[in-house]
Amino acid sequence: MRLRALIGRICNQDNFRAAKSQRFLLESVGWLIIPLVARRIYLAQTLSAGGIELDSRQAHHVRDVLRLKTGDTVEVFDDAGHSASATIETCDANRVCVQVKQVQEVSESRQIIVASAVPKGNRADWMIEKLSELGVSRFIPLETSRSVVLPAGKGKYDRWRRIATESAKQSRRSGVMQIDELISLDKLLASSEVKGVYLSTEPDARSISSFIPHPSSFLLIGPEGGWTDGETSLMKSSGLTAAKLTGTILRVETAAVLAAGIVLSAPNK
Repeated sequence: MRLRALIGRICNQDNFRAAKSQRFLLESVGWLIIPLVARRIYLAQTLSAGGIELDSRQAHHVRDVLRLKTGDTVEVFDDAGHSASATIETCDANRVCVQVKQVQEVSESRQIIVASAVPKGNRADWMIEKLSELGVSRFIPLETSRSVVLPAGKGKYDRWRRIATESAKQSRRSGVMQIDELISLDKLLASSEVKGVYLSTEPDARSISSFIPHPSSFLLIGPEGGWTDGETSLMKSSGLTAAKLTGTILRVETAAVLAAGIVLSAPNK
């Protein structure tokens, strides 16, 4: 009886007319205010003008998920940040090919590298996704004295790279965030010239909001147990500056995303 009454209400002529009018209004308003944006397609190879066949994963995404067809226009992009308009030339069960038009060169932008201890479980996946959305250029999983999670195995890194790629499509960022293998803090500092800041609760740490970074800067985030005295001394001797966020103790992923957002939103000088 309840089901019959519900069907009767839905089929009521007045309700039907009202619903039809509301649907028409919503569709009309949406058409007026929402611009048509070309779908973004990731290319695993360096982008160049001409015909390119998509790999099996991206072909499946174009054909079976987005349900695009021959003649549709898409935006293609690669790891390095090149992008271009392209037309789908072939789209069938066997292959998907696009014809790439003029490639846009990579624009100069602030390069932020986040080297961070890894949080537990899916909190790490969330951190990867959000850092990618913000435009972080590179993520380095960091092994510290008090690290709890030490990611290992090809599967985990492949998943993180897939997350970064999908996030790049959605956020329309330039390129795909690079994800490195796990490295210890001392090896990182010894292997390259690291310029930037490390997050700290030290009394003399300056606010990160006052930090205008070098064009290519590191943000180092420690584990929830904090840095050891030895690690702090090592970072200071390597030229890194102590920076603070809030007066509260933040989880690793919260600190990483907040710090990256503040630095990336700072005006260029």
